[in-house]
Parts: sequence; structure tokens; C-alpha cells
Amino acid sequence: MPTLDQLMSLPGAYGALEFSCTGDLGETRGDFTRDFAEVVAQMCAANMAIYRMQATGWAKLSGQQGFLPERGFTFLGLDDVMMGISNKAVLAKRAAFDYDQAYKLFNDQV
Repeated sequence: MPTLDQLMSLPGAYGALEFSCTGDLGETRGDFTRDFAEVVAQMCAANMAIYRMQATGWAKLSGQQGFLPERGFTFLGLDDVMMGISNKAVLAKRAAFDYDQAYKLFNDQV
């Protein structure tokens, strides 16, 4: 798993944080308030849980496998992007963000 400082080195990154599976906020880096970081941590945990629920249900109903274990997600906003994998997330400006570099950083560190 990359360090928060490595995530902050990604193009366009303005924040990085750790989150638990229950949405508790760990360490942070970047330019955002603690309140904002806590909401982001809760959103990351919630989305991982929703994915796990949907993947488990689909696998049981369809018999298809390969959706678990869940690893992460990417959200695109009009101007911003958030990528969360395992228990870390990076927030960045879309115009400058390099998705391939971010995925490589997350995957090389697993």
C-alpha cells in the first residue's frame, strides 16, 4: 500500500487519507478540514460496504464469481476525483490527475 506522501505526489492530488472499514479517519495529508476528511472516510467505508453487499448478492444469485474481495473504487466529480483502494484514498483535481499512474501506485504497493 502506498504511503499518504506517495499519494500526495500524484498529479493534481490535494489530499490523501486513511480510513477504516467502519469509516473512522486515520492519518491525513493535504489541504482540507478535519470535518471534510471525516465525511470522506465515512463515504469510502460506506461505498466499500455497498460494493461488498452487491457483489456477494450477485455471486449468490447468479453463481458468477470473481467480484470479491473488493479492492476499491473511483468517483468522478465535475472538477474532482476521489480514488479509494483498500484503506487509503486520494483526492485530486480531475484535469491534472493521472489515473494510470494512480492505479499503478496502488497496485505496485499491494
